[in-house]
Amino acid sequence: MPEIIIEQSQDVINYLNMLKLPISEALRNHMVNIVSGIIATEGNKTVSAIYKKPTCNRERSSGTRFLGEYKWNNEYVDYKRINHSLKSVQRNVDEGTTGFLIVDDSLSKKDKSTKNIEGLDYHHSHSDGKTMWSHCIVTSHYKISEYSLPLNYKLYLRKQYFGKKAKKYFKNKQQLAMQLIDEFVPATEITYLLVDAWYTSGKLMLHALRKGYHTIGRIKSNRVIYPGGIKTNVKEFASFIRSNETCPVTAGDDTYYIYRYEGKINDLENAVILICWSKKNLSDKPAFIVSTDVSLATSTILEYYQNRWDIEVSYRYHKNSLGFDEYQVESLTSIKRFWSMVFMTYTFLELFRVSNRKTLKLQNLGDTIGYFRKQYLVCIAKFAYSCAENGVSLDAVITKLGFAA
Repeated sequence: MPEIIIEQSQDVINYLNMLKLPISEALRNHMVNIVSGIIATEGNKTVSAIYKKPTCNRERSSGTRFLGEYKWNNEYVDYKRINHSLKSVQRNVDEGTTGFLIVDDSLSKKDKSTKNIEGLDYHHSHSDGKTMWSHCIVTSHYKISEYSLPLNYKLYLRKQYFGKKAKKYFKNKQQLAMQLIDEFVPATEITYLLVDAWYTSGKLMLHALRKGYHTIGRIKSNRVIYPGGIKTNVKEFASFIRSNETCPVTAGDDTYYIYRYEGKINDLENAVILICWSKKNLSDKPAFIVSTDVSLATSTILEYYQNRWDIEVSYRYHKNSLGFDEYQVESLTSIKRFWSMVFMTYTFLELFRVSNRKTLKLQNLGDTIGYFRKQYLVCIAKFAYSCAENGVSLDAVITKLGFAA
């Protein structure tokens, strides 16, 4: 077993203890190793790279077994993490604060040579404008007050993956999104569901209404509306709108020119649709935003919808800073467990950020990751200094730290 050169972060240990997971000390140790390793490791966050850190006292092979073979339930770990997060929010946010449940999907892209990884398929990438060899994950995110927390994730698998059991187990992305909505327990009384154009179906919005959540989201240009009782779509209707029929509305740093339609749309008897241009002469392509809460002012709808950007930011941190795409394990069990640890890492960092944002001046998750990486480097410096004081040679220190000379 490797020697512990540097002690694990006590903040990570304390967080894992607060979750009160009914697991062995050995399993908890693995979770601490992975969460700390994901934060401290720059570059690829493979299991091998994480378990090479001088904070780790486990072999790399045991990390692979932890993800693939050891007995623990990642869905229960996710439940405990989410439950702890929401209780933290409840303790620190006023009861009347408006919260936002955000649902979207993202691709975890892999090289075409990774044929042995379970569940991979070709999925359309909006950013790349083509299909990509990838996993597709539908996720939920919670934005409220200072908190911007990842919640849960569902892997989308095509119907053919299930074979003869497809009728029982297959769920499309809309159904997975509804599952995420069903599982959500809001921390305050008022919650809005924020989605993009792929999730503003009448079925999903009605499902959200039954759960007590109004929806605000983008809609496609072919969405049918009935102005004056005449059936048309929003794109065609927008072509007849003149600039003097719009109102300038400022949201954040931007001003938009808005036409507000309120009335029937397909699947809903009454909703608001905002037809939005960024140019006063309406020469640019309009965007279309729907709200099932017709009582909201136009500026409020835009202000609320801007919170949807938080899930896009979260995807960026998940992939660029926390290694969400960098798994090299092959089984779906191992992959989901790895994602569980990445979501746990993100949640820990965000809760730490909010708790220490003033004293440590942590404005975003990047600042928080930077803080812990500096702490890690300080620990290495202290270790090296202690070795020097005790006459340990430089070569021996480099060897102990696992660095290449």
